[in-house]
Amino acid sequence: MHHLGPDLVTVEISPFSLGYRLKHGRGWQRQLAAALAELPAGAERHLAIQRLAAQVALPFEVRAAGDYSRRLNVPWRPLDLGFLSRRHLPRYATELLSPANLEALFATADGALADFVAGQFRRARQAWAGAPRRRILPGVPETVRRERFLARRLRRLVSRHRRVVHLGGWEHLVAWEDSPGLWPDLADLKPRRLLLDEADRLPDF
Repeated sequence: MHHLGPDLVTVEISPFSLGYRLKHGRGWQRQLAAALAELPAGAERHLAIQRLAAQVALPFEVRAAGDYSRRLNVPWRPLDLGFLSRRHLPRYATELLSPANLEALFATADGALADFVAGQFRRARQAWAGAPRRRILPGVPETVRRERFLARRLRRLVSRHRRVVHLGGWEHLVAWEDSPGLWPDLADLKPRRLLLDEADRLPDF
């Protein structure tokens, strides 16, 4: 972010999710360690379990925004709606981190985390290169609602700040051919999309 020099950073996380994760995060880590102790040595390196561990950790975007804020005294704000977090986060302790779930994940096909991450970058670039149609799947109306809410909030913040950097998932920055959303709703502001692996190659602004 130091290349972009924002005077405000926003993150795709709700105030509810942030508070809930800060309150319960240590307990989740203890639960994860206890469940892993019941599995064979090295189970923590299984791809599915590495992905689960990332899911229950404080999101990278939050840590990056907080670090930038502390170093440069630049404010950051959680910006998302909380209805999905209210539905899913309370189930982490009872379902996601249960020994039975970790055992089931350990039984799935394994792979390299680096290959999985590289695949996500490829998917993002492919989606951003065109204007795909949004697949009609369960949950899509809620996703559109979230994206349009984020677009309205970002538009208001951009009008009051010199430069805003928003940290979030690439899926919400697709220029859908047939659907509104975060990126289409902000297109008139001419924002710039960057993937994390491009950030270190940026010149200073």
